[in-house]
Formats: sequence, C-alpha cells, structure tokens
Amino acid sequence: MKSLTNPFSFNPFIWHWPLSGDVKDISPTTTWFSPQYEINLAGDSAIEKAVVTQVASYGKQLGKITQAVLELADGESGDAIASLRKMADDINAIKQHTLAEKIEVDLMRLKQQDNAAYEALLKRL
Repeated sequence: MKSLTNPFSFNPFIWHWPLSGDVKDISPTTTWFSPQYEINLAGDSAIEKAVVTQVASYGKQLGKITQAVLELADGESGDAIASLRKMADDINAIKQHTLAEKIEVDLMRLKQQDNAAYEALLKRL
C-alpha cells in the first residue's frame, strides 16, 4: 500500500488504515507542484492571511506580546507596549477594511440575484 506521507513512494511494510495516517487541510490555492497547506481553526482566513502578510507573522506577534508582558511584569511601560498597541491598531484596520469589502461583495451579489430584495434593503438603511 502507498504511504500517505509520500504519494510517490511504495513501501509494502508501511500500512495505513483508511482515514488514518497523515491528514492535512489543503486550501483551494494548492497547486500540484507547490502545495500550500492552510489550517484555519477559527476566525476569517482572509483576515488571518492579511494580518500575517501585512502586519506580523504569528511568531512576531507572539514575540511582541511576550516583550510587552515582560515590561509590565517589570513595572515599566516602554517601547514593547507601544509596539503592541500599534500592531493592534494595524490589525483592527485590516479587520474593518476586510469587513467592508465583504459587505460590498455580498451586496453586489444580492443585487444581481434579487434586485427587489437589494432595493428593499437600501430603503431600510
């Protein structure tokens, strides 16, 4: 049987029962020659991607939080706290921008699919 860890190898001594072995969540952006795996346990994947690419990676976010907590533990409020506040502001700006884009896309879809409902919604707003 094929090993699920390498689909191009064959080893008769490695057995995986159905639905066992390595399991990965493959995002729709996966290509055959360059797979990208995306695991999104909670939240909005578009917001997560924007934050990680535009603000700070998960490691940098954790580093800033750690430095800020250490500053607070030492009884001082310095550069780490200011940096953490700026990062939080940047993340909130991305959330607001992404939310507005989603609303606009959904409104255009509603207008195309049910113009009467779209017009009624605009009158209520």
